[in-house]
Amino acid sequence: MSLIPWNPFREVDNFFSDMNNFIERMPFGFGRAMGPKIDVYQTDKDVILKAEIPGVSKEDLNIYIDDNSIRLSGETKRDEEFKDDNIYRSERYYGSFSRTVPLPVEVKSDQAKAEYKDGILKITVPKAEPGKIKGRRLEIQ
Repeated sequence: MSLIPWNPFREVDNFFSDMNNFIERMPFGFGRAMGPKIDVYQTDKDVILKAEIPGVSKEDLNIYIDDNSIRLSGETKRDEEFKDDNIYRSERYYGSFSRTVPLPVEVKSDQAKAEYKDGILKITVPKAEPGKIKGRRLEIQ
């Protein structure tokens, strides 16, 4: 029999994950304001993120990446002929969005590549070499 150390934050992490999943699956698009739907997966060499961002030009997208996360932000704009007084039904989300995605492993952010085609953003980032320590030794004075 093995013991599992108690982690008080495990329950909190599970709670927020469950709430996020609940909100994203709500009817009528309430959860869509949180940001684009994504898939994150890894191959032997890369971490790949694919995001659904239909109706947004690549000029209105911003991508910020570091060694541990990717942040997507941008804006979905309404057509100029889309006036509030003429609306019959409006289910699409318009406005600014931002979403930060933690990555499953450390990556080489300076070698990231992004493609945007047919409303799908694909970001490919090579994985960092495992076991390579990025710290440095400090001299004691």
